[in-house]
Amino acid sequence: MQEESKTQKAVERRAETLRQRGMSSEGLVQKIIAEEFARPEEYRKEIGKGRLKAQMWDRMQYLFRNFYDRMEHMRLSFEGFFDVAALSDALMYAIERAPVLHSSFHTTPLRPYWRIEDYKIGDFLTVEKAEDPEEAAERFLQTQIPSKSNAQLRLGLFEGAEGTELALVVNHMCFDGGDLKYFVYTLFDNYGKLLAGDLDGVRIKRGDRAYEQVYSKFEGEQLKHARGLYKNTAKCKDKVGLPFAKPKKTDTNRILRKKLSEEGTAALVAKCKREGITVNDAIMACYAHAVARLLELEEGQTATFSCAIDLRRHIKNGGLDGGLTNHTAWLACRVPASDLFCTLDEIRKSMNAYKLDPYIGLYSLPLLKLGFTIFPQPLAEFAIKLGYDNPRLAISNMGRLDDARLTPRGMALKGGSITGTTKYKPYFLMSVTTLKNAVTISTAYRGSDADAEMMDRLFELIAASISVFTEAEKARA
Repeated sequence: MQEESKTQKAVERRAETLRQRGMSSEGLVQKIIAEEFARPEEYRKEIGKGRLKAQMWDRMQYLFRNFYDRMEHMRLSFEGFFDVAALSDALMYAIERAPVLHSSFHTTPLRPYWRIEDYKIGDFLTVEKAEDPEEAAERFLQTQIPSKSNAQLRLGLFEGAEGTELALVVNHMCFDGGDLKYFVYTLFDNYGKLLAGDLDGVRIKRGDRAYEQVYSKFEGEQLKHARGLYKNTAKCKDKVGLPFAKPKKTDTNRILRKKLSEEGTAALVAKCKREGITVNDAIMACYAHAVARLLELEEGQTATFSCAIDLRRHIKNGGLDGGLTNHTAWLACRVPASDLFCTLDEIRKSMNAYKLDPYIGLYSLPLLKLGFTIFPQPLAEFAIKLGYDNPRLAISNMGRLDDARLTPRGMALKGGSITGTTKYKPYFLMSVTTLKNAVTISTAYRGSDADAEMMDRLFELIAASISVFTEAEKARA
């Protein structure tokens, strides 16, 4: 009887906390409590004494704090308006089930950790009427989330006369682009279910955030081999980068996008099918060729490009059995300057060799784990930086975004894109997304007006290279 009384008091305290934080749906309050108290030991183990373990990729993202701002960016445009109360509850459900989102990051000499914090839903969600919703959304995307904040994600809704601009910023330490897509898909799915009164259908993945999930498909000797891939693949033999102006205190964070037309995208896809190559390899070749033209590289002079790879290919059920986290590694692709089609040949050969490797993306992970295990945090950062060369040029293809899953109930999706973290000079990342049958290339960077002119020129060269590729009679094999 005493134990039941203690449990009932705990339930009442938890319910009151959820209400105070801003949850308006009493049914959702009871659902969260039922899910937590159905497995009390698992729940207590997950949150511990108000702390979460800082996983290896969390610590790596923190290590890169002097290279970029760690903020991932998403913009979506809609005809119509959200039911703000329902979206607020859907967002709060996700935050409660993924406590890293309402945790502050703390470094210690030995083991950094996340401390779970209290919050109000207004710390995460901003809703405003705006004369120029697009401008307001762009300003919102420049939000910087401190690692010690109680809210590691910010969602802004900016309402105009006929529609809504959505801007989302999240700390990359919490999860990567793959889980950003999953998060927004699930947020909108749960929003629709709340509007329909389907509380049972509201859900989000939760659980293990550890990088070791990447070994879940391996067994026996393959597993042993995968866990022993200590080879350092992060050495970059050149320092080729974009011609940025010298950093100044007056530099500002900026985002640049260039959208191909639906017709241009269709032509690109059709050309790739005829030539038997991937769209990703074609865009990569156009990017590398544009960089070579911008820098006026001599024939054969090489530039190294870092290419993002989603490690969920190695995880059972694509990572859906774990929690929101990072599972992105990077591959180095060294490309000699040449004409567009020779550049494409080089990239195709390089990427095909990577794709045939069953351990693609897993090299160096045991080395990183070892460094973070045997050294205190400051020494681990120092040792890893000694062995890690951050290429100055990078590309991350987010792939095709699902139009249907990004269209909330009762609204119409007009467009959008995902842009990676804001890079600091001399580093540059080009993000690629495909939505509503159109490719968008984008970048976030800290720079000056002179840098903006250079970036515009680069994107014009990339678009010109894409046109040359799609219009050519036959790409060389």
